[in-house]
Amino acid sequence: MANLLEAIQEIFGKLVDREPEPPINVGEVMDLWKYFIFIQEAIVLEQVSKNTTLDEELSKLLKQALDICHSHSERIKKVLKEQGIPIPASPGDKPDLRAESIPLGVRLNDAEIAKILAAKLLQSTKECSRSMMEAIRFDLGLMWANFFYEHAKLGAVLKSKMRNRGWIEYPPAYQGPQN
Repeated sequence: MANLLEAIQEIFGKLVDREPEPPINVGEVMDLWKYFIFIQEAIVLEQVSKNTTLDEELSKLLKQALDICHSHSERIKKVLKEQGIPIPASPGDKPDLRAESIPLGVRLNDAEIAKILAAKLLQSTKECSRSMMEAIRFDLGLMWANFFYEHAKLGAVLKSKMRNRGWIEYPPAYQGPQN
């Protein structure tokens, strides 16, 4: 499945390789800015959550989410720098702490952390999908597709862990009209 993006890139790359990339437009810049700010906020949330969880598997998923967010952040910074566009300010990193040192009244439980991470991944995939479809530049469209894939892949693993741990709350089954 990892080769799917490479195959798409190769197919579409052959179609547009000879075409010069148009200049970046205002909509693409806005998408990059919004996503960059969103990712920076997600990094803080994931760092705090990683400090809070006592669950080893959840901690590993948070580490993967952090790695993805840092990677996306660096890629966006590179694009913005290449285009001469100012980079939004970023909050500082949170220090690593042991969960036991955080008071119980402040500490999130593991189910809450998993649900927050799932919500963040859902929003990320929505933003990446929309930005990908609206991108005029081929290189930016591929970047968004790659971001989408990375979030969706992590989301699938997280959903499985949440099911196994009983952290997913299911809505009631639809019964239909009773005649």
